[in-house]
Amino acid sequence: MPLKDIDQPEIIQISDTLRLRRYDGHYEKLLPGYQTPYVYQNSEGIFDETKIPDMNYVRGMCRYLDSIGELYFIEVTENGEYISIGDVTVKDENPPIAIWEDRFRGQGIGKSVMQAVIRRLKTLGYKKITGSEVFKWNTASQKLHESLGFSRVGEDGDSYIYEYILK
Repeated sequence: MPLKDIDQPEIIQISDTLRLRRYDGHYEKLLPGYQTPYVYQNSEGIFDETKIPDMNYVRGMCRYLDSIGELYFIEVTENGEYISIGDVTVKDENPPIAIWEDRFRGQGIGKSVMQAVIRRLKTLGYKKITGSEVFKWNTASQKLHESLGFSRVGEDGDSYIYEYILK
């Protein structure tokens, strides 16, 4: 029950080949993605390879995200079937997104997913996305936020803080 008194859709279809599928409790699907140093560094800000997340970490992360927003698997079609390639949480404060595999980055998937998050939040009546934290070294995420119209409103240590007015 992610967002209070709101029914979370099972599927948010973004295009013929891209969709969001409601998180179904199978946190183990996220483990290989978050054990990739690139993903872990850019989502958690941790560069220490001895602290790569284990199953307990990923389970706790999924439980938390699913309790404060709408957690989805990002899925694309490959060989006629949908496969999970990342995750995103629809929420109005710092909505996290991760694309787990290199081969799916740089194709506009993240942008399409964030546009779907923005549309979903608008539909739910939210007015603003606040506190979107992007690490200073994550220039791809900075460019993504700025291309969507997010405004950089501050800094917090190693991060830039963005917000977006839902029009």
